Amino acid sequence: MEEAARIIEAFEALPARRRKDIFRNLSAAAREQLIGAVARPGEIMRMISPEEVFYTIRQLGEGDALNLIAATTAQQLTFLLDLELWKNEMFETSAAARWLHIIASIGEDKILQFLQTADPDLIATAMNRFVKVHTRLPEIDLTEQLDFLPPYTLDDIFFIEFRAPNHEETIKRVLETLFHWNVDYYFGLMEELSTGISTENEEAAGKHRRSRLADRGFPEFDEALEIYRYLRREAVSDDERDAFDDFSQQETEEVKPGLWYPLKVLDQENLFRRCLNEISEESESDRLSTELAHLANKVIVADGRDPGLREELEGSLKKVGGYINIALEDLCEDDFRRAARVLKSNHMEILFRRGFSVIMDLRKEIHQLLRNYEGGVENLGHPLAGLAQGVLQKRPYYAEHVYGEKKAREFETIDDIRRIRSMIDQLAEEETWEPI
Repeated sequence: MEEAARIIEAFEALPARRRKDIFRNLSAAAREQLIGAVARPGEIMRMISPEEVFYTIRQLGEGDALNLIAATTAQQLTFLLDLELWKNEMFETSAAARWLHIIASIGEDKILQFLQTADPDLIATAMNRFVKVHTRLPEIDLTEQLDFLPPYTLDDIFFIEFRAPNHEETIKRVLETLFHWNVDYYFGLMEELSTGISTENEEAAGKHRRSRLADRGFPEFDEALEIYRYLRREAVSDDERDAFDDFSQQETEEVKPGLWYPLKVLDQENLFRRCLNEISEESESDRLSTELAHLANKVIVADGRDPGLREELEGSLKKVGGYINIALEDLCEDDFRRAARVLKSNHMEILFRRGFSVIMDLRKEIHQLLRNYEGGVENLGHPLAGLAQGVLQKRPYYAEHVYGEKKAREFETIDDIRRIRSMIDQLAEEETWEPI
């Protein structure tokens, strides 16, 4: 124990930037343990981006991440709940119950942080799912009404009936904290709940949520679809003079919130990964990580995935990584130095769109093949028929499952494209080819 205390003491004596670097390289479980051990966890949490906090908690599961949740800043908690409390743009009562229980179990300070930062429309929407508020009649003596009113009240004016008895204690703690913090807010909420909450509250809460998420790379659906717009090869820059310098500012004392999970998730051994491994400048690493996270968020929206699920988040990032790798391999072959130059000279969305466009070129070739011969795609024979069907989908995939035990997956390398293109060329050259 003494040795552990000395280690924590030495850690806390380090400069902020060094503590941030150490936290960056820890596993999710070690991050949780560290936050629970240090004397001032808030200092570390302020150095971590909301996205990084969310991903770390998702890796652990909220039940094993209570130290991290307890130490979240208002912005981090808001982002976390924006992703957790909604599904398909609908407010989820079960998720709200789970998170209110977690917040209440941490303590009054955490409940107060939630009440002070959450949209009033969100709080009203949530409370309406858990309580029904009855109002006493002022012209009749209270004692005569008690037999007809629920037993729980904080003010002898509003009497609260709990819709879900198993969540009663949690909701009581939230309401009592609200009452003691801001009694006017409490009375306004009770009045609203007693007269009936309209759907406008949920709609307003959803609107505020969408606005916040848009600022963090989750755009509206139509805007997200822009990532699947065709991009010509010459639109990709190959000039070092075009390199981004947004993040290449002189060192300051300020430690910007860190975002690292995109670079950790992209573990494929390919040209893109090799380029990322060679980046030593913190400013360039920050730029790439931020752009990759926002690009993956756009994929989540455009593909209709659930941003609250870790596997969906990781799947979107790996799709992004695969498409960018295809663009780099198509442009640079195995020229690592040129690929690194292209990576530094372009926004990640440009490279993603170019990688997608390479797949679209392959789709055009398949359509041309089908126009030249009679019959549908199923007549192309094995394995080309299955591979071609994957390419022709609205969101194309590499149908590796046609080879047996392997599963269908996203396109990852230019060799995936070339393998199918080679089959197309071979089939087109066979003069005697007929549909089977």
